[in-house]
Amino acid sequence: MQRQVYFCRFKKQATTNPLYKRTIIIKLNSLDFTFFASNYLHMLRYSILILLFVIVSPLSVFAQTITAKSAFRDLRREMPGTWFLPTDRGDKLEIWELENDSTLAGKSVRIKPENGDTVLLERLGLELRDTFLTYIITPRIQRSKEAVTLRFEDIDENGFYVFSNPENDDPTKLKYLLLGNREMQIITESKRNGRIVTREDVYEREFAPGTVEFRVKGGINMQNIRSTGTFNTDPPGSSPEFEWRPGWELGTQIRFKGRGGFVTVNAEIGVSGKYVHAKSEFTAIDDTSIVDYKRDLTYQTAWLTIGLYPEISFGRDSRFSLMAGPYYARLVSSRGKGVDLPGTENKLFKANNDFKKNDVGLQLGFQCKLNFGKKDLGGILGLRANLGLANLDNLYIRYCDGGSSILCNGSVAFQGAALYYSIDLLKL
Repeated sequence: MQRQVYFCRFKKQATTNPLYKRTIIIKLNSLDFTFFASNYLHMLRYSILILLFVIVSPLSVFAQTITAKSAFRDLRREMPGTWFLPTDRGDKLEIWELENDSTLAGKSVRIKPENGDTVLLERLGLELRDTFLTYIITPRIQRSKEAVTLRFEDIDENGFYVFSNPENDDPTKLKYLLLGNREMQIITESKRNGRIVTREDVYEREFAPGTVEFRVKGGINMQNIRSTGTFNTDPPGSSPEFEWRPGWELGTQIRFKGRGGFVTVNAEIGVSGKYVHAKSEFTAIDDTSIVDYKRDLTYQTAWLTIGLYPEISFGRDSRFSLMAGPYYARLVSSRGKGVDLPGTENKLFKANNDFKKNDVGLQLGFQCKLNFGKKDLGGILGLRANLGLANLDNLYIRYCDGGSSILCNGSVAFQGAALYYSIDLLKL
């Protein structure tokens, strides 16, 4: 405490009398700063601990292991079917079917290449009991060898469902990974002569049936207005000026996936907020009045959109695909933020009537299958461009009632791009 008072006294003298400046610097340099250094390190230590707690706490939520019930729910949805693995000794098959709400029954067989006969290798099973999920292997000829059981542990960093039994030698661990309803990758770890031997097999689904997915999506967009033709704006011969603005997108999708997974048809309905800045001036003259129009504002519009977009994958197991198709949109909300003249109560002159109500156009997009975290939600990241084909002008055409068609052939339409992410509702 004596050093603290000593320090404060010299600090006060330094601020009130410049004659003490040289002496104070010498005395301060001769002070022992152990007290202040220890306090600083003490505060720094606690600051680091608090920072680590803030960072690690949210991550620990995502790092929690998946439950056996959730794992079984995912596997029973994707595993049923026939999976085959070509080998030199004939095709090897794993056949799985859902026996009840808590049991998957399967078998491993081999097809003899010389005569096509089917030989049973072992019976398989997945059983959910209470909070445990057990993988069961029953040999074709049991004799003295009993059934092997492996307990579900977790999903590893590569997305494999991991089953293990350290007390068993062959296998001691099994890892399953289902790839897009078309491939099943199995990694088998066994103990032989005191070392771990790993075998990796990739099975293909023998018959990939058509499926239906129900999805939700959300994203952001950037929109602008494309203008063509002639407008009677001031100064004469000029055109309205439009600028890009960011907006938003929300919607639902129903994906009809064809046999084999190469072709998918997307039926969508959603709402998109399309914003764009406009700047223009013109004069409208009728039999009774002269009206000066001026726009220097941002249009904030919302559209209910329905679309049908066929999609083609780059390959059977590819994560990437292209899509294109038509859409129809209905204007549900429109307002302008900025200069909007004439500012009268007459709805004819308000910016919320500057667009027609109906729009049609085309969308062209690129999609990539992408998941975040351990759980497979069937995530898809997409990028689309939209091109409006309908003339939405309901503002500049007001001058054209009874006027020259040469000065009244201007048209406006939305164009832009959207970045979005969608997930499969059935996988939540």
